[in-house]
Amino acid sequence: MATRIGFSTPRKFNPVSWLVRKFTGSRASHAFFIFWDVDFEMDLVMEAHEFGFRLIPLDHFSRRNKIVRLVIPKYAIDAGLKVVANRYLGSRYDYAGLIGMLVVQAGRWVHKKWKNPFRNAKYVFCSESIIIAMKESPGYEGLDLDNNSDPQALLNYFEDVEGV
Repeated sequence: MATRIGFSTPRKFNPVSWLVRKFTGSRASHAFFIFWDVDFEMDLVMEAHEFGFRLIPLDHFSRRNKIVRLVIPKYAIDAGLKVVANRYLGSRYDYAGLIGMLVVQAGRWVHKKWKNPFRNAKYVFCSESIIIAMKESPGYEGLDLDNNSDPQALLNYFEDVEGV
């Protein structure tokens, strides 16, 4: 089965999730990968989580998170998923990069394109990992999504550009 991309919010109140949705106008505060693992014979979620970039069974993930939308990208992103896994699995969450997103978002409000001043290439946050995987996969070489895009911008891309 093809790698899917999910969008979610926590089932219980989470201040970071709430802030992400408020600042970005997003229906979802989180983006993640879902893929079928042939060895364990189950769907696994790969995600940038507050405890680090990790793998977790989809069943466990779904207990604490409300899935807002699942999409299958127009082009397979399995090649990019491997790149992201090799680069980030086990790394810590990019909290500084998330704070830097406030600057990026403020720039968007005043119609300016400002870079994230706290971006660290060693770490990643959720939507950034998806965009990296897409850019590392055939079919998305010319992808015009900024790595600093929030979950709603990524969801809009799939709904508006890819029509999923």
